[in-house]
Amino acid sequence: MINRDTPIFLVGYMGSGKSTIGRRLADRMEREFIDTDIFIERRFHESVANMFTSVGEEAFRRREAVVIEELSGFPNAVIATGGGLPCHHGNMELMNQCGVTVFLQVSLDNLAKRIELCKRTRPTVRHLSGEALEEHIRQAMEVRLPIYRQAQYTIPCDEICTPKDEDRVAEQIALLLTR
Repeated sequence: MINRDTPIFLVGYMGSGKSTIGRRLADRMEREFIDTDIFIERRFHESVANMFTSVGEEAFRRREAVVIEELSGFPNAVIATGGGLPCHHGNMELMNQCGVTVFLQVSLDNLAKRIELCKRTRPTVRHLSGEALEEHIRQAMEVRLPIYRQAQYTIPCDEICTPKDEDRVAEQIALLLTR
């Protein structure tokens, strides 16, 4: 059972449901919800997509590291991380030391289907479709999956199709963390 001072970090590839499930989990556990991408956008007064263009990916990843270090001290929070955040600057190690990490695991096929629906807001994939998108996700997951698997808990999320499913997963995580 985790105490109220321990932040909960949700990790996984884009499209895995971190923000949606994170909001529901925060409501269920009476915690604050923080999405790191939104936090970064407010802090730096620029969209994530624009940051990739204006300062480049490496500078953006440094900004993420600064923000996750700050957020790691937030008590009573559910924090949805950007898909690449755990994979840079020792962020996964920091989150495991300071809080509880939960990997929302989704298959490559389902990730591709989900991302296709919202890719215009995703700077690294907005120009990709079909097989090119699937190949991009496959290559990224080869690198990221070993890092995501360092999370303390893994929750399969392939069956999420409706808000009811999202609620069920949030409830599953809450029960797992409070027993």
